[in-house]
Amino acid sequence: MNRALKLNAVLAWMGFLSLFSLSGKATACATLHEQDLSYFSNAQIVVRARIISYKPVFDSELQERRRKFREATSKSGYRQLADKLSDRSADSIRIKFEVVETIFGSPRLDNWEANWVHSTFAMSEQWKGPENVIVGLRAAIDRHGMPFVQLVQQPCALAMILEDSPDNRKAVTDAISAQSRKHLGYAFQ
Repeated sequence: MNRALKLNAVLAWMGFLSLFSLSGKATACATLHEQDLSYFSNAQIVVRARIISYKPVFDSELQERRRKFREATSKSGYRQLADKLSDRSADSIRIKFEVVETIFGSPRLDNWEANWVHSTFAMSEQWKGPENVIVGLRAAIDRHGMPFVQLVQQPCALAMILEDSPDNRKAVTDAISAQSRKHLGYAFQ
């Protein structure tokens, strides 16, 4: 009997982790990493912008997988874990930006619309951060083969949506320049 309970616990934990790792949308993070601004060098464009729209996106397929997992977890006697998983959380956020200045990269557009996928914590349904921000953007392909613009996000770290301040502008510029020199001019020529 005890062995069966241990096996169920292991299966529940593996199922919980696979919910994130197999979704293609998020990963489980054991620890929070220190924010590394050189991660902005992964962007194709870095802009100073004003957030004009912030909308949560709920992927019906992923939400259904979560529901089934919560149900199975609850039936397996792990009600407490199932209760913790019951909070609805956006799978990504669709953000529209009005560009103030393009710091690096091209094309130089007046407005950008991008998806933000963050694996470290549940994403708020309302933006509570600064209105004027610095973000990195890059082209990506979704799991259905469709192109989209994505916010650059360091895995297992705080949001890479920085307040637009002179100190942050300098820090991002310095980090990208240092990374470019490190890679012999690979990024942002």
